[in-house]
Amino acid sequence: MNVYNTRFDDLCEEISSCHGKDDCWGVKNLIYKKPVVLPCKEKPDYMIITEQMNPRNMLDDRSSSEVLLDYIIRVKSGKEKTGILPIINELFSGEFLRDFDTENKIFKRFYWTHFIKCPGNIRKRRFNLKGINYNICADTFLLKEIRVLQPKLIVCMGKLASEWILNKVGYRKEWTELIWEEIEKIVKNDKEVEEREITECNHKAKIIVLPHPSSINPLASFLNKKLKNLLDSL
Repeated sequence: MNVYNTRFDDLCEEISSCHGKDDCWGVKNLIYKKPVVLPCKEKPDYMIITEQMNPRNMLDDRSSSEVLLDYIIRVKSGKEKTGILPIINELFSGEFLRDFDTENKIFKRFYWTHFIKCPGNIRKRRFNLKGINYNICADTFLLKEIRVLQPKLIVCMGKLASEWILNKVGYRKEWTELIWEEIEKIVKNDKEVEEREITECNHKAKIIVLPHPSSINPLASFLNKKLKNLLDSL
């Protein structure tokens, strides 16, 4: 059976039950080998790809997906104001959390996924980063997610996810070059975003890349505030 014809719930099960791929994060950092995947409605409009789930609270008995869903609910209810989610929600003018159905614990128009499926932090030296194949999760699962869900817009946040998706659409410049092209569009009040073909998925989508949305990086925060105008236009 062609894996790209697998229904999304089957793909969720495939991701959540993964026990590691060659030289992936989960293999190198065994304590955090708990892949995360969130439910969504079929064929969402927007796919958001961030680098990796924060490993906090990952040593309890819950799955990583349950921990992330609980975090989303806490942020939406106002009980939690830290982490990446409030930043993502602000980038989408509040539409991201408004889209989340708290009762059924599911997104409708959005799909939030991760470039590296197992929780951790590629920016922290205390993790084992030696010899990691950073692209293995994306090559194994992200391509399937795109093929199954067929989003209209893909937003990649951070260097790894952005470089990966641009490589898949044949963009030969540095990923930061596309950020400056996006800034130029905003300056020129050009609201058109090019639709690009992801040949391995047999799917076309509009693609936007953003710096990693860290609140501790002033330049990234500044650029994302500017690039928010491009997201608003879409």
